[in-house]
Order: sequence, then structure tokens, then C-alpha cells
Amino acid sequence: MSESLPKAADVVVVGGGVVGAAVARQTAKDGLKTVLLEAKAFGGAVSGASLACLGTHMHNIEELPILLEACALWQSLSEELGDSFEYNRSGQLRFILKPEDVAIAERWIAGERAAGLAPELLSPKEAQEVEPLLTGPIHAATWAPDSATVNPFLAVRALLADGKRAGVMAFAETPVERLLLDGDRITGVRTSRGDISAGHIVLAAGPWSARVARSIGLTVPIVARQAQCLASVRLPPSIRRVIGACESAGGVESGYTQIQQAASGQILFNTVMAPQQTPAGAEDRINEVPRRFVRDSIAMLTTLFPSLANILMLRSWVRFEGVTPDDRFMAGRLQDGLLIAAGDNGTGFTRALFLAQLISRAARAATDARDGFYNPLRFAGGKP
Repeated sequence: MSESLPKAADVVVVGGGVVGAAVARQTAKDGLKTVLLEAKAFGGAVSGASLACLGTHMHNIEELPILLEACALWQSLSEELGDSFEYNRSGQLRFILKPEDVAIAERWIAGERAAGLAPELLSPKEAQEVEPLLTGPIHAATWAPDSATVNPFLAVRALLADGKRAGVMAFAETPVERLLLDGDRITGVRTSRGDISAGHIVLAAGPWSARVARSIGLTVPIVARQAQCLASVRLPPSIRRVIGACESAGGVESGYTQIQQAASGQILFNTVMAPQQTPAGAEDRINEVPRRFVRDSIAMLTTLFPSLANILMLRSWVRFEGVTPDDRFMAGRLQDGLLIAAGDNGTGFTRALFLAQLISRAARAATDARDGFYNPLRFAGGKP
């Protein structure tokens, strides 16, 4: 905190989660004077609470080429930085509890295979060969061998450290109060510690991005959604893969289940609340995890893994992710001087390094990034 803010920069990145850290690192590596501002602690919001699965399986068929490139970037980064963030190419199983959901899995598999991937539909016995403790009453499972995980805290720290080596000036506990305008052009930010002028501002603050945009009357359709996690005490190696749920005809409840074991030995369980209205300002509070979630999570874990019925749960926590109306990132130019990389729908880790390259190209005027998959002006209300 003793270091003074610079008066000017080429790029100011607002938000110090995985996406903001990745963008700042990339713009600095590409020769731009970069300042990274975080309102609280780096990686302290949803990034640090993520289970950080990197994969292509059951995301979006149209997006598969991007996801493949994004996942390859993480593997390359792990090799470049000496695996400083526990990159683990574990593969991913998605369980199917009801016969009627097999057809959904088969459609996903067909689409992904057409794109050159190799997911499989497994019987319960075949799934158990991949994950020996998965002995619960599943009907089938899908298997995607290329999925991976990283340690979310270490990944954010690695991006920050590598960014600083490239010249990033990073400031925690420095909230952005408003954007600065000169006519229709964004010219900088006002922070709690002073103003910074910049050629480009990048909003990468998850659900807080919309709040910063509102300081100049700009509507960004990103809302907060509650995500919640559960962690056990440390255990010997038990679960080898990422365990998720196949999309269900019954709704959202199974599609967001994710179970895995961290390198530390903790069993981690993640889900999000079913779609509902999030109270204004909820993302700024420390919220209690609903007891129903804890009970349901333990019931799901012990149904799938009966041998883990007697493990002890250590903690639970809530964070808020930013989501758009179509569950796709907004990434690119919002207006002159203002870029955005937010609205991750809880999957920001997978895309972070790809989006960083996209935003850096836009900041260097190599591309406008408005016509691609993440075009931020696809919703009514944005300014050209």
C-alpha cells in the first residue's frame, strides 16, 4: 500500500481475479504499461472460491474451438512456469442418474466428436474402472479425458507474479469509484487513492463490472449469482477425477454439481443456486451457506461415493459470480476507451488466458473484438 499509484498507464484493468490477472499479464507482456486494480484482495472473490476445472465437455458446441485453444494455453503456461499452480490433467466424469438423460449425453457426445474430441458414454462398470470409488447407483456416465484442474489461489498468484515480471503494477485494496469521461471517450478511472488516466480501461470485476459501468450511465447486463462450496478435512487420495453431473431434463440442480479432490487432500463440492433474484448488494456481504445445500451436497457425495460416508466436513462458503442473460462472457470493446471481460457464468478459469489475448489485441487495436463469440454489444442497452 505504500507504493503510489501512477498518474497514467496504457491499460488499467479493474478486478484482480483470474480474468483480470490474466488480462493484466498479457497486456504487459505485449508491451503496454499496465495497472491492475483490485478492490479487496487478489483472487479473494469467486476466483479463489472456484474449483477451477478446465475443460471443453458439455459447455457449448459453437464455442469448442475457443475452449480447445483456451485449455491448451493453460497446459502451456504450466510448462512455462514449472507447474507452480498444480495443473492436473485429471479428466472428467459426468454421472447420469436417470435413464431419460442418456439421450442428452449422447447428443453432447455426438457434437463434441464431430469437432474432433473423444468423449465416451460409459456403463456404471466402465465408469468405476475410471473412478474406482464411484460405486453409487448411477445409470451411466460420460468420460472426457482431457479435462484438467488447477489450484485457484496458486493460479491467480502465478499470473500476478508473471505479470509483475513483465511490468504490471498491481494494487490491492484500491476500489474504483467511477470511470472518467471526455465526451464519449473513457479516459481513466477515479479510485479511492487518486485518478489514473489510461488509453484503455478493462472491466474484469465479475458482477462488480456492471456497477463500475453504471458510474457513467452505461448498462451492462451482468448480474450476481450465488455459488457455494463445501470442503472436507484432508483425506488420503480418494477421488481421482473431476466428477460432475450430466445436463438433466429435470433442470439446473444436477448440471452444476462438481466434486473433486484437491492436491491438499480436501474433497471439494461446488454448486450454484437455482436461478433466482439476487438481492441488490448481496455480492458485497459475507453470506451464510444454506443448510439445505450442505445436507444435499453430503447426500449427493455419499450416494455417489458410499465409502466416503463417514468423512468430516470442514467448511462451507459462498461467493458471487457474474452472469449474462445468455450465460456467455462479454469480452471486447464497449465504447471508445472501454473494454470488458466479465460475465463468466462460473467458468472463467477455462477461458481466462484466451480472453486475455483477445483483450490485449483489442487494446493494441489489432482487432475490435466486437464480432466474435463474446461480442459485448449483443445485448440491448450497450453503447456503440
